[in-house]
Amino acid sequence: MIPVTREERHWFLRTVALGLYEHTGAAGPPVPVEEMLKHPPAAFEADFGVVDMYSNLWDATFARPPNQRGSVFVRIDLPGAERRYALARETLSARITSKHGRNLGLADLLLSDLWESAEYFARHLLAPEGLVEAYRVRNGDELEFGKAFGLPARAAAARWEEAVSPSA
Repeated sequence: MIPVTREERHWFLRTVALGLYEHTGAAGPPVPVEEMLKHPPAAFEADFGVVDMYSNLWDATFARPPNQRGSVFVRIDLPGAERRYALARETLSARITSKHGRNLGLADLLLSDLWESAEYFARHLLAPEGLVEAYRVRNGDELEFGKAFGLPARAAAARWEEAVSPSA
């Protein structure tokens, strides 16, 4: 395990999320996370993918069969915002277990706090700082924030609070 503070981990997760957001080329919300997983950056072509599944066990999970492409397996019946959030959250697992991620030691850095890290990462991938700032400058309000960014209510509330109190 690589010892890092919560603030350092959050900075790293925001930076990784920003890089993936920039790869999508999105000029505004909602960030097309599913398209990004289907058409990933070249370094992650063997690591990103989406497979629809019928399951009541979980909303989404990342799996990598031995010597095969990894994919996010996502419930086919999830509402749009929940699906986007689950895909974004599991994208972090894909990054951690990718060849690139293993070479960087991401497992040692993030696995001890994986759930919290994945939730934080997903909020910042789907609502990157620049887009949130632009939304607020245009007098976007908290009530419509989740809808504008395609976030489930609980994630929208947490991301709004992070934007108001950046140290959160």
